[in-house]
Amino acid sequence: MKIPRLLIAAILTAALFLAGCGSDAPAPSVHYEKVLDTVSAAVKAKDTDAYLLCFTEAARLNYLKSDRYDRELVSKFLPTDEDGQLAMIFSVTDHRELNNEEISTLENAYKEKYAMRIDITKAYELKATVSSGTLRTERTLNAVNNGTGWLLLGPVIENWFDGPALASQTVSSADTSSQTASSSAGAGN
Repeated sequence: MKIPRLLIAAILTAALFLAGCGSDAPAPSVHYEKVLDTVSAAVKAKDTDAYLLCFTEAARLNYLKSDRYDRELVSKFLPTDEDGQLAMIFSVTDHRELNNEEISTLENAYKEKYAMRIDITKAYELKATVSSGTLRTERTLNAVNNGTGWLLLGPVIENWFDGPALASQTVSSADTSSQTASSSAGAGN
């Protein structure tokens, strides 16, 4: 009788874990920060699939089809703590809700870059401090709601802190992972 309880517990845990991306259910934290909470949880669980679900569909598919795709991505881009656990902490230091014109600019740039349409119902530009152990960086990210939940707009972030990938992912107006409404979704990676 313990096996069904464990199975039910595992299913419920997975459902709660995946609910952070692609879910419009109310969250105990600020709604647009929910995707950052889910990124942190996916990294802690070393779950690349859940991590990828935090990005828009086209960005996710683009990464999955690329030669850079790594099934173990989240296990490799952060150091482990003394217990062997990965940890990623986001602290939003500033946010700004984008207006309809800025949202339209994001939608058009997304369509131009990926040849796919996205309907954004709400969007926020987030300035966040990302930390893991002694590593720390500042990021500007766009959290968008496409009617089904909050996602990160831009290419899949393969490296948050250092190395060659960071050069194309540092905060700048020309970078998609730190894209502002005035920048193009086609810039960067």
